[in-house]
Amino acid sequence: MLSQSELVEQLIKTLELLDKDDPASDKLASYLYIADQKLAEYLAKLQEFTLLKNPTQVQSRNAGELLEQIAYLVFRGLMGSTSFKSFQSAGPQYDLLISGDQHNWLAVCKLLYLRENQRGIVIEAKATKDALPDKHFARLCSIMELNLSNTVGLGVFFTLKGATGFPKSGDPRQRSISNCRLRQVIFHAKTQKTIVVLDQNDIFELSKNGTLIEILVRKIRDVSELSGLPNPPIEETKEIDLPEHLKYL
Repeated sequence: MLSQSELVEQLIKTLELLDKDDPASDKLASYLYIADQKLAEYLAKLQEFTLLKNPTQVQSRNAGELLEQIAYLVFRGLMGSTSFKSFQSAGPQYDLLISGDQHNWLAVCKLLYLRENQRGIVIEAKATKDALPDKHFARLCSIMELNLSNTVGLGVFFTLKGATGFPKSGDPRQRSISNCRLRQVIFHAKTQKTIVVLDQNDIFELSKNGTLIEILVRKIRDVSELSGLPNPPIEETKEIDLPEHLKYL
């Protein structure tokens, strides 16, 4: 009988033969992200913070550190990740830089539409009480284009309230884009790199195996599709966005 590590290796080899949009790749993705057992404890602390009506400056600062801790625990769960860095460089401060050099990491990159020579991921954690403003989004665009141009292909914001310009649940379909959403699209068109935004609803899903990859794939794909709708909850395994004459079929 195969051990768990041997089974994972076998599944990863199978993944390399699959197209990213093949339904079978969804099941295999769950083997490439194993949620850390400590996450539940840290997510519970974050939940407590989100319930505070008027957090103090100290509480808000602690929440920022907590969000960084959650981001680290989350991305540590990606198979093949071997490089974890958080430091003040000669230029910007990096909340978290993640990469890998193993066979498993290349399988993760395949699912996330990342090029092999730009397989790094940079993460920014922002526990602001309001949606992320354009200036923070512009800063990460600059970092990815100038400082990390050769190694990083994906940027991820960990936020509580998302970012300005992105569609909200219950809103009608967006027909125009502005603010951070506009900058995201322009940056992708210019560099072929992607920056996605996770809000608290996304983050609270990350204690389940496979969810990180599933959420990132949906958000990365939507940068090109521009559906104008928020990404559906992760429990909806199929993404259905059809007019009535097709939906009933």
